[in-house]
Amino acid sequence: MGDILHEFFAVTQTSVYRVSDERGENNWPIVEKIALKEESKLPVGGRLQDGYLVGVMGGRLSGIVLYDQDHPRPGSVQPPEMVNTAFYGGGTSRLVALFLEKEAAIKCHNSENPQPLDPRWRKQTNEVLSAIGDSHPVFIVSSSKGFSFPEN
Repeated sequence: MGDILHEFFAVTQTSVYRVSDERGENNWPIVEKIALKEESKLPVGGRLQDGYLVGVMGGRLSGIVLYDQDHPRPGSVQPPEMVNTAFYGGGTSRLVALFLEKEAAIKCHNSENPQPLDPRWRKQTNEVLSAIGDSHPVFIVSSSKGFSFPEN
């Protein structure tokens, strides 16, 4: 079994987030805004709050969300799309791409006209998804129809 991924970077159309399985305030995983193009409710340095799992969702509702399971079961973790949204904490706007390296995320963020789940960075996004895998204890990737990421 390989090393577990502890950090990645998520780019939205307005922001870049550092996503870490390191625990911060209230034992929540750290999802911190590190760059911003426009105005936002969450300033640079601000963190998403209120959840013990990091949901990584694709599809039309792509984004990063902190959440808790509404019906925890031993030995399995509910993906975010299967949880009542009342159990969601903070979340991002739609994802453009995911990156393993901060510099690549900033370059994407500064690019011209980034689109949700932009195909220009699909390779990098898939590298992050592959590194997360399907058994990460904190980062949970959606795989249900309508919430999954494009394959190619």
